[in-house]
This record gives sequence, structure tokens and C-alpha cells, in this order.
Amino acid sequence: MQDPRQGVGPAYQRRYTVRVSGSPLTAAQLIERLGNDLNAASPVEVAVFDKTSGMSRNLGVGDEYVVHMPGPWNCPVRVVEHTPVSFRFATLRGHLEAGEIEFRASDVREGDLVFTIESWARSGDRMAELLYEKLGIAKEMQLHMWTHFCTRVAELSGGHMIGEVEVRTERAEASRPGPQRLATRAVTAAFTRTFALAARLRDRPLHPKGLVVEATLSLHGTSRYWGVPFLDDRTELRGQVRLSRAAGLPPALPDILGLALRWRQPEVGGEAEATAELLLATTGRTRLGRHLLRPATGWSPAFYGSLLAYRAGDRRVLLGAVTAGDGNVPAGIAPLARALEERPLLLDLVVATEFGPWERFGELRLQGPARSDDTEELRFDPARNPIQGLLPAGLLQQVRGPVYAAVQHVARRTREPRRERRRQPERTAR
Repeated sequence: MQDPRQGVGPAYQRRYTVRVSGSPLTAAQLIERLGNDLNAASPVEVAVFDKTSGMSRNLGVGDEYVVHMPGPWNCPVRVVEHTPVSFRFATLRGHLEAGEIEFRASDVREGDLVFTIESWARSGDRMAELLYEKLGIAKEMQLHMWTHFCTRVAELSGGHMIGEVEVRTERAEASRPGPQRLATRAVTAAFTRTFALAARLRDRPLHPKGLVVEATLSLHGTSRYWGVPFLDDRTELRGQVRLSRAAGLPPALPDILGLALRWRQPEVGGEAEATAELLLATTGRTRLGRHLLRPATGWSPAFYGSLLAYRAGDRRVLLGAVTAGDGNVPAGIAPLARALEERPLLLDLVVATEFGPWERFGELRLQGPARSDDTEELRFDPARNPIQGLLPAGLLQQVRGPVYAAVQHVARRTREPRRERRRQPERTAR
């Protein structure tokens, strides 16, 4: 067998799901029918299942198949698990991938069926990784094959599909080799010491003063499917935003402007509601500029970017917010508070791959009155409050969580003695 440890590159968890209504079959009957003839659902112009080992026509544990594909793509697999409502293949040596794939069905409310194909795998060798990661050939073939398979399963069930085949891909980097792991630790330690020391001198090393306002997120998605609720859903969410100047320089001087956003994520896939946080700062918008912080002289017009990338399935993406409208708001705290008293500040929420075009997926509405966070202190830690479906990507994202936790711990310990000293009455001389 060829398990993920023998593969190359990042590991992927892929899920293809279709919901079927009006089928006379139960989940167990559907899996039995599929196991008797895999080619009834397979797109035979792309993939043909040929049983090479097994005592009967029916699918059983230990049976082996070769999936014949155009070109040098033959993919041997073995059945390693079989239940009344599922079966699972493991890849054998010579397969394009190293891992497992499961086919399962379930009976759900209102008499519907849900059929799912889920795989956990890495590329089998360097050539397979090239075809998948760089050229995208294997990726497109795989997407076509399994979406077609799900559609045919819906037809075999005797019912009809509800909506489209849902495709979700999550990527996890393979274990980093020793030198990279040591580099990550070294960078984390350096940032932690630097900012922890600064926290002893100033409660917030960066973004010391800010305003807090209520926020409304109106989401509508983009023209493409990302597999991330925040980017795909049509919904309205409530949250809070903290606006601040990074260095706390005098208002007349340019500064990095920060926009920290917090909201409650709705329940997704059975997961309970959870807090999500996103940190944005003024950056450029171009393919190069979006990776660089940019001092600004006004809250509006301005572009706020995430700077650090997230992974949405097998794509690295950046998030941003760009002010909408013609309002000109100078970069001081007081002018911002006055502007929010007069009218809301509107921003378009945008997403892009690291070097692709920006696409609008919603609107952020900031509504006054603004409140000073001297009395309403907000602390943000996006590592502890992630956005569902968006995984932090890159070295600095890995460093950010431990650094934030250390700085906030130091700040709490330093703040308490200061408060105690302020509470003590002054001694009077006799």
C-alpha cells in the first residue's frame, strides 16, 4: 500500500457531496448497487474500474481494482473498509496519489439521500505533484471525474439532484523539515521577545489608541466558488470594528492605519457559532503593493489589506476592504469620530489570490457613535478566533499566534500592578 507518509507535497482533504430527493432506495441499497458496478457511475471516457482481485462480483474488503485512465494514469487501489453504507479504497504502489478515498451515503430528513466522496491524500511522486500543483492537469481531471460520478449516482438512485455537486478542498502543508521548523521557532522567539519588551513599556506596542464602532457585514459572494462560507454565503452579520493608528504618531504625520474586525459566524455544517476575527491595515492594491504596508494620511479614501495570506482549499488568498464613496476623512482619531457621527463609513470587502484580481464579495458598514477603547478595551487574536474555512498560510501567520498570546499575557501582568498603584491613597506627611 502507498500511504500518505510515502507521498510528496501537501496533503489534501477533498469532499464531493450531492443531495438527492425522491429516491426509492435507502442509503444501504444505494451503496450496494454502486459496489456491484462502479462503472455505472464512473465517467468511462476518463476512468474505468477493472477488478483484478476478488472472489465475487460484489465489492468486499481485500478486493483490488485498477482504475484505467487516459495516458500513463492507471491507478491501483484496494478495498480496506466496507460497511452497509460506505466503502473505502487505499492507494497501492504506482498510484498517482498516496492516501485513501471513501464513498458513503446517508439517509437524511424528509426522505432525502446524501452521497459523499471524501479523500485524504498527497501526490504519489514528484511527477504527480507537478501535474497537480503546477500544470493543473490532474486537478481538472479529478474534479471532472468525481463531480460526474456524484451526478451519475444521483441518477442511479432513481431520484433527482437538489442543487449542484458541492466541492470542498482543504489543504494542509506536509510536516516541515528540521531546518524550517528551527527557523520558525527562531523567528517566533525573536518577535515574541521584542514585542513582549515593548508591552512592558507601553500596554499596546502597536495601535495604542483606537475607536470602537458597530459594524454590519452584508455578504453576497463572488462569481466563483471558494469553499469558504465567509466568501460564498449571502447573509448579513453583526460585529465590531476597532480603528487605530499603528505607531500612534501625531495626526499630521502619515501612519499605518489598522482596521480590526470581529463578528459571530453562523452555524456551519453542524459546527456551533464561533467568533471570527480579521486584521487589516493600509497596504497597496497592486500585485506587489498588497504584500507591503503603506502609511496613509486618511481613513478614507484608503485600501486595507490582510497582508498575510490564508489558504482556501488549494488556493492562497488575501482579504481586503476598500472605502466606498467620495468621503475624505483625515487620519486622526478625532476627525474619524466626527465623521462617524455624521454618516456611516462604507467599505467594499474584497478577496484575491496572491497575484490575481480583486473581487468584491460584500460590504462593511461602520456606524457611529464611535467609542474610545480606553473604557472598552478590545484585544484581537485571529489565531484563536479563525475564519471558518480559511487556514493561515506562511511563516508569519504561524508566528503571529504565539506572539499575540505572549504580548497580551505580558500586558495583563504589567497592567495589574499599575492599577493597584493608582488605587493606593497618597500618604500625607505629619
